Amino acid sequence: MSRTLRHACVPLFILACVLLGGSPQGLWRNALLQALGAGLLAWAFLSPRPSSPTRAGRMLLVLGALWFVLLLLQLVPLPPALWSALPGREVAATGFELRGEPLPWLPLSLAPAETMAVLPAMLVPLAVIACMLVLGAYRSRWCIAALLAGTVISVLLGAVQISQGGPYLFPIHNDGATGLFANSNHQGTLLLLSIPFLAALIGRERKSRGKEGSGRIVIALGGLAIVLVGLVLNGSLAALLLAGPVMLASLFLALPRLWRWRGAGALVVTLLLAGAALAMARSDVGTTKVSVTSRAEIYGKTMDAIADSFPIGTGLGSFEKVYRQYEDPGLVDRFFVNNAHSDPLEWLLETGLAGALLLLALLSWWSRLAWRWARADGSDLMAGAGVVASAAILAHSLVDYPLRDPAIQAAFALCLAFMADPRSHVAARASSRSPRHLSLDDMAEPVSG
Repeated sequence: MSRTLRHACVPLFILACVLLGGSPQGLWRNALLQALGAGLLAWAFLSPRPSSPTRAGRMLLVLGALWFVLLLLQLVPLPPALWSALPGREVAATGFELRGEPLPWLPLSLAPAETMAVLPAMLVPLAVIACMLVLGAYRSRWCIAALLAGTVISVLLGAVQISQGGPYLFPIHNDGATGLFANSNHQGTLLLLSIPFLAALIGRERKSRGKEGSGRIVIALGGLAIVLVGLVLNGSLAALLLAGPVMLASLFLALPRLWRWRGAGALVVTLLLAGAALAMARSDVGTTKVSVTSRAEIYGKTMDAIADSFPIGTGLGSFEKVYRQYEDPGLVDRFFVNNAHSDPLEWLLETGLAGALLLLALLSWWSRLAWRWARADGSDLMAGAGVVASAAILAHSLVDYPLRDPAIQAAFALCLAFMADPRSHVAARASSRSPRHLSLDDMAEPVSG
């Protein structure tokens, strides 16, 4: 395979994820992305010439493997005496008793079919991480170009949706400018995470100080204008609340002279993020035709379910079935709550103590790398963009579920891989190959042998 084609693999996959992965509703589109992800994963781990990930990269791969192991453990059949004694299994056991049937062997998951369905969904983010960290099959500029191209297309489609009342890509969708997504908040997430990458491109080109760099800055500023217009058209409360801290943090990427004020900036950004998350947590869920009308009510019922099933959890993908047991039957109709509107709460319900420890490990990994980048000179702009963009996704995930969409999963994986694969890794890869001339572009972009 030629080097150009090799480096295009991850960017093309990210573009495909943005174009096709705007909702779990797109079964055939998601199946295509998952098949591509499976192929990329196989290529990454069976390649005869893999690169050597950094220590942070190896840890990220281990966390991905533990995620996979956790899912498999939830599907292991258990004897009746064991599973029926676990917290949260009383309803299932009672059901068999009322039918006069003996208790069968069952897994930890209360919804094994839904848990099994999570397995292929894991392929998308894991493929991005493996191909970037194990194969180095990307160039950072190409990845960002792919992400931004998908974002621009989504904004343009959103403008058409506003003016024409469609078309929408998914049968269940919000009204307005949802673009390539079914949920307007998740379209807003894509727009938000594009901002720090545009800022990083501006900061990188400002260093070149050439005519070509000036032209690229103009293009990046044009892209930023499109993103800002998209945010206004989208009208997502979450995106508008998070736009302030994201843009403030992105200024430190576009304008390196501000780096000496990064401490004060980080404090302001943190306070703004906390305020935005609190405001979103107190907002409603967008409809009054369900058994609850606010996130706070959903969180309360979800926490009740967590207390009843902890420390085992209910199984990945089981939220919808489990939550129904805590709703008021007199208020439920064909509209129902299918997500906790908080990824951490839903994760804790479905995975229990093991999942909580895994989540804490990921957040510890992220915090350590973010702190390391903040204490450095700020010259690794792609890693910085990964920090800011992933922080925006994590903040939004506190009060929503953007990481359920393959498009946001791929973007989040891209952010983590940039954080785990700093420029020092480029030098390590280069030194492991046969000697050749290294250009300045080679030192600025990850390459593979």
